Amino acid sequence: MNKSKVLRERSIRIVAVSLLILGTGIVIASSAVLASSQTPAGEQSAASGQSKPSSQYSRLPEGPGKDTLIRVCGKCHSPTNVIANGQSRDGWEAEITKMAGFGASASDEEFTEILDYLAKNFPPVTGKINMNKVTAADLESQLGFSGKQAGDIVAYREKNGAFKSIEDVKKVPGLDAKEVDVRKNRMTF
Repeated sequence: MNKSKVLRERSIRIVAVSLLILGTGIVIASSAVLASSQTPAGEQSAASGQSKPSSQYSRLPEGPGKDTLIRVCGKCHSPTNVIANGQSRDGWEAEITKMAGFGASASDEEFTEILDYLAKNFPPVTGKINMNKVTAADLESQLGFSGKQAGDIVAYREKNGAFKSIEDVKKVPGLDAKEVDVRKNRMTF
């Protein structure tokens, strides 16, 4: 096995530290994990020529830009980040610019393709979802939960009574608290 193939198969994480020095001498530092050399699930493996199906990416709508989004953004992010948080075209452009600053690597054409895909499929949401009145279908379409997750949320609510807070939603068996947190600004009780 040659050295470049070995490197492609290993997961490599790069941590960058950004420093912003303000005119007053104050330094603001931030860090972020920028990349992983692993091929995201659902992307075709160049080495094997076989597609690896992934249910996490099946929740993204089909269309131009989906594969590019998975390849470029899927290195660091779950699709939940996109599904749960719609934005205007300007908002998505600012997000892409920020990610490029953190090290996301793509051509200008690929970034434009991602922007077009996000703006078309994930527009800003106009209101909050009442977690005590919403149907499973609405949880799936409006908050981006999977069908199983949405059904589990409604079943839990019917069995245990109304949700009073985000913490109550996190108690639903099989529901990842991180996925609830991503959506918390879109929920009301």
